[in-house]
Amino acid sequence: MEKALFITDIDQLFDDRAEAGNGKYNRLYYGIEFCERLIPFVDELRSALEYSKRNDLDFSLVTPYVTNDGLARLSSLFDYLAEEDIYCEVIVNDWGVLNLINKSYRGLRPVLGRLLTKQKRGPKIAELMNRKTVVRPLKDIQNPEIKGFVIQKKLPKESHFYYKGANSASVPIIHDFLINQRIDRIELDNTAQGLCLDLPAGKITASVYMPYVYITTTFFCPTAGLTENGESRVKIRPCSKECRKYIFRLRNDDMPKEIILKGNTQFYENACFDEEQFKKMNIDRIVYEAQVPV
Repeated sequence: MEKALFITDIDQLFDDRAEAGNGKYNRLYYGIEFCERLIPFVDELRSALEYSKRNDLDFSLVTPYVTNDGLARLSSLFDYLAEEDIYCEVIVNDWGVLNLINKSYRGLRPVLGRLLTKQKRGPKIAELMNRKTVVRPLKDIQNPEIKGFVIQKKLPKESHFYYKGANSASVPIIHDFLINQRIDRIELDNTAQGLCLDLPAGKITASVYMPYVYITTTFFCPTAGLTENGESRVKIRPCSKECRKYIFRLRNDDMPKEIILKGNTQFYENACFDEEQFKKMNIDRIVYEAQVPV
């Protein structure tokens, strides 16, 4: 099983706690999935590549969903990789980025990012799948003589594949599309309800990220404009990468998992996995996130 370390900030490599070069990992993931404003500059990419080469690590560049401005910034990184004749993976989370790579940067190897693999990621899904069928009385406060019942049914076993799977991991016509687009690897989250994949053997393999499971993301960032005293000026103040400073933990009695909000994206944690089961599903790489990946 290949093991990769995912970092979003180049400074993490040169922190005293850096683990990438200790022999524990085979590959370095570097970049950002969720915000084009955090796309690294060429000199930062160069530093990450030098580090990976120095420590004998394979390299994957992670890219986000983008506007035209973000696409232009990524083009400068791809130009650098092409000029230096560097052949590496590029994790794509935007169909426009995939089109750009296949059209103009055929030396790069595209990998389908987890924002495009269409998993069911809600933190309550595991609870929904494990619940029992129960019948409970329904009270009508206005008319207490009226009696009714609410039946909460357990999800049928036939639906488990739907909730544990992913379109890109189980639909043959999508497999054909991915292979035609030069994609032979997809990225997945380690969802709490587990995984159930049906990948074509020898044609497409998968990576699984942990411990942070991506739930949802948006171009709107509630962290932008946040001040040290907790005041938010998001509407009148430009982004100063406040997401690098602040992290929010959201708890509710109805939510089985603590929700982590960082920048424009929500996550929950799940570090449990069975390596042997992963191998049976054509999962051959685990991507360890050094921190919440924003």
